[in-house]
Parts: sequence; structure tokens; C-alpha cells
Amino acid sequence: MAHFRLACYVSVAFASGLVALPADAAMIQTADIVAIPEHLTGSGNGTLDLRMFTFSGSEILNTGGTLDADNGNNALPQGGGADISWFVESYVITAGELQAFYELNFPPELLDDIEIVLFLDLNETGEGMPYNTLAKLDVIFNPTSIQGAPDPFGDVLSGQQAAIDQVYTGGAKIAYLSPEPAANLPVNSQGAGFADYAIFTGIDPFALDDNDVLLFNVSMNTLNNGAEEVFLSGTYAGNDIPEPATVIFLALGSLTLLRSRRR
Repeated sequence: MAHFRLACYVSVAFASGLVALPADAAMIQTADIVAIPEHLTGSGNGTLDLRMFTFSGSEILNTGGTLDADNGNNALPQGGGADISWFVESYVITAGELQAFYELNFPPELLDDIEIVLFLDLNETGEGMPYNTLAKLDVIFNPTSIQGAPDPFGDVLSGQQAAIDQVYTGGAKIAYLSPEPAANLPVNSQGAGFADYAIFTGIDPFALDDNDVLLFNVSMNTLNNGAEEVFLSGTYAGNDIPEPATVIFLALGSLTLLRSRRR
């Protein structure tokens, strides 16, 4: 699949005025969901990561150095209650905060060739299935309104992120899972603590204006006890991820998850 770089814009009527919208949306396909080497990049507290979705009994502050990004959604299922096997959640942030995250953690020469790569830490599979299902993943550019009216130009709290529940109006879908739901994902690094997959979105955060808003919507099912986590890595920017020593095949379709990346 071609490597989308959403750097080309057209001016269109949007909301109450004119804004620049990316000209193309990036399809997140099977080849963009890459199994990475076991124990390659850690997740959770004490990392350089920007934690977008997980479970926590407290605020996920996403601060460090000069960075003060919007707090993470802390409401993913973690083994209690009736919804342990699925979630439907959202995370909102500005492009400026994403740029600040990458600038804090990576040298300038690496930022010239970068895209937003979501790292997915699976915990266990559930419902008697050998895999987890990534049912939905999309990124909305400058939504007109978001449930609960969180202010990404302030500091969105974890509870406000959790209250969005993928309810919004307007905006443009600049990246989306195709097909939906995605092929099922077996656990790569058993248990919490390390990412299993890197998901390439095709979005260059430095092609966006600082005040652009991005809303990430993620749904998963056939999960089990213990929370999953979706995060941006402060160690790997996406263009420097080592290939896995052994290619992992999809549970259905026998297609490799090793992404063919053409410049």
C-alpha cells in the first residue's frame, strides 16, 4: 500500500468559516497493522509514551518536560463489571500537542519523515476466541462538536475523554479502518506492559496546523481481563521500528502483518 502523507490541502467551507482540510483520507488496511518484536516498546506508567486509551484509577496526565498534552482516556475495561470484553471510546487532542510530543522525544532529522503510529498493547483474548478484534479505528479532523464539549486547547481530563463515546458532529474523516472490522489480532506480547502491534495511520502531524483538532475513535471486542492500551511511543517514531524476527500471520486470511512500506 502506498504511504499516505496527508500534507496536501484544499480550502472548503467548514463550520462557520474556511479551513484547510487534508485532500485525501488514509485507509488503515491489514498491511498497516504490524506485529512488532516481543518486548520491543513498553507501555504504561514510567514510559515516554503519550497514553491515549487504557485503564487507570487516576488521571493520565501526559506531561513531561515542556509537554502538557490532553489527559488519556482511563476507562477501558480491566476485568470488572459487565463490559470486560469490549469498549467503544474516544480521545481528543490538538495537532500542536502531538507535534510537541514528537519534538520532545525525537531529533529534528527524524521529524522530516514521520507519521502518527498508534501502538496497541493487547492483554488477553476473551470469549473463547484466539484473537482480539479491532472493530473500529478512525481519526476525525476538526469536528464541529464533541459530546461533553471538551476543550482540547485547555487540558481535557480523563473523565471527559471517556465521556465522548464516539459521539460528535461534523469534521472530516482523515484516516479509517478498512475493512471494518479489521482482521482479528492474536496476542503477540502476552499480558500488559509491552506493545503487540504498531498501527500506521498515514497522518503526518507536522502537515497540520497547531490549532487543528484530531478525534481518535477506537472500538475493540473479544477482549479479556486486564486493560488494553493504545499509545504513541516516545521511543519509536514509526519510521524506525525494527521488523519482527518472525512474521505473524493473521488468524483469518493468512495475510502477513509485516507492513510493506514504500516511499
